[in-house]
Amino acid sequence: MYETEIDALSALEPAARLIAQITEWRRPGEYRFKADFPAEYKQWVRTANILRKSKDRDFRDYGQHMRRFSDVTTELDELPKDSRKFRRKMAEFGRVVDHGLKVHARISERVVTDDGI
Repeated sequence: MYETEIDALSALEPAARLIAQITEWRRPGEYRFKADFPAEYKQWVRTANILRKSKDRDFRDYGQHMRRFSDVTTELDELPKDSRKFRRKMAEFGRVVDHGLKVHARISERVVTDDGI
């Protein structure tokens, strides 16, 4: 069906777990995903680019939001934490995460097979 996209998402699992830990344990503006974890960042961007080139709309959308997520976290790291731009970027970060989760749910509904459990 979508072998390339599914393989790319499978290879992304370690980086996705790292992103989850970073966003949970570090404060906004101190994520430093690109600076502290360059290999995982490259894998994240590589997977996002593969998904953005997909023929399927949901995979393209998910790849776009993955890329936007990495861009926003990098931009947050560079902004002063007490500025209006930082607050606006945090609001954008929330929107990107929310929409990315919705797209992920749509993909999961189609791709994950129902095994009756």
